[in-house]
Amino acid sequence: MTTVKLMSFLMNCGDVVCAKKTKLIDERDEDQDAAEAILGHISRYRLSTFAVMSQLPEFAEESPRHLRRWLRDCRIAGLLSSAALHSGSRYWFLTEAGATRSGLDESRSGPLSETAKLRAYALLLFCCLADKPRHRLTTNELSQQFSVLHRPGMPGTYYFDPNGKGCIGLARIDAGHHGRWDRVVQSVKDDIALHRKLPGFRQLIKAHRFEITVLTVLPAKAERMVSVLKSLPEVKYVPVHVVAQPELLPLIHSSPGKEENQNQHKIKRLPHHGFYRSRPRSKEKQRARNLSHRRQT
Repeated sequence: MTTVKLMSFLMNCGDVVCAKKTKLIDERDEDQDAAEAILGHISRYRLSTFAVMSQLPEFAEESPRHLRRWLRDCRIAGLLSSAALHSGSRYWFLTEAGATRSGLDESRSGPLSETAKLRAYALLLFCCLADKPRHRLTTNELSQQFSVLHRPGMPGTYYFDPNGKGCIGLARIDAGHHGRWDRVVQSVKDDIALHRKLPGFRQLIKAHRFEITVLTVLPAKAERMVSVLKSLPEVKYVPVHVVAQPELLPLIHSSPGKEENQNQHKIKRLPHHGFYRSRPRSKEKQRARNLSHRRQT
């Protein structure tokens, strides 16, 4: 009886090599998809953070290590860079190369000003970390997919809420935090009046598929605005929501203007000389005594 035994000859190495190549190609495709997802996300919201991106559906099942590696790869490739969001936190933004890769103008690249950073971060939190996901609508999406709604000079804070029958909303960001809720209320009234005149939005309003959301910082201010907005006759046509975002407080407190004012308050001023004292008086006296002692010796 002859027994046939299967042998692993050198030709079987080709299968191993092919398997390794296939694995490398799969990893390369995964990295490419991840990079495109990251660039698309930041293109939409102008900035993002690691905490927000880790909650996105594309990366929710991935380990934080993988997301860090993909962000690092995008930075090494010159597509992304980062800057301080506030003390202890950073945000990611597109470089010129990243904007070009994403089909955007170079003006959509680089770090943001303090005001633009606050507004972009507020919309990012509202759309990506709220109780239900929303999507900021880009200019191209409004002109191509919602052409009946598009008009030149539209604000960049329209969003789509896919829940239910689908709703388009306008986010109004109250970047000021000095209690002027009356200005916000007037802006909301103007927004409702304007959108009721536009044919495309008039159809959405009639179908109860258009809303306005005010994003503010302090909960107390939000409560005050809610109580006032409820009494407006305009809200029977367009629902208005107010969302408090105390997460924005660190951005306000860490802005350069705030820090400069705080530092100026810490400097003691001499009333009779009119200049700023940089060290306590007791130390200056001690320094004078030391100089006098050296001269005597």
